[in-house]
Amino acid sequence: MKSQAINQTYLSAALAAAATRTYRAAARLGLAREEREDLQQELLLDLIERAPGFDPERASANTYTGVVSEHRTGELLAARTKDRARLCFFSGMREASNDEYADGSNQDYADNVVPMWAEDYDLFSDSAALFDLQKAIAFMTDEQEALCHLLVSHQYLPDACKASGVSSATFYRRVEQLQMHLRMFGFRSAA
Repeated sequence: MKSQAINQTYLSAALAAAATRTYRAAARLGLAREEREDLQQELLLDLIERAPGFDPERASANTYTGVVSEHRTGELLAARTKDRARLCFFSGMREASNDEYADGSNQDYADNVVPMWAEDYDLFSDSAALFDLQKAIAFMTDEQEALCHLLVSHQYLPDACKASGVSSATFYRRVEQLQMHLRMFGFRSAA
């Protein structure tokens, strides 16, 4: 009977931890509803799989699920960021197989192409966003513009922080200032 109470306690703690971590990640990264649901299910599944490793003698269920979910959320979000960075939009022409300079380097062409025609884009809002971005860049300081280029080239804040050569506190303060600058020009979720 005690093990049933522990299981119920663990399950309640797992549900709460998955919901809390998902909420925090969604608030920080602006995740879509589908992404939030996927993240929460992934976390809950991982916590349930790790239930046999829980020892109530060593820690409470809330502490155990909180620590495990925190680390797992970091891993999942890092993998998500890396997957997005790996997307390759190929716009060049494919070499013909009978070209004398063809070296076969495009063998994995189909694996790297994202079919852009499968998406329904609103080109008017895209052009308006591009215009707003150009206005925002025109009014940036040299420091903000350099930071913007650094963020575009690295696409992952910790990597950009390392490449910036400044302390992490200074880097994240500058990122916050850049976000505020972009918000002045209408970029809310993208900032």
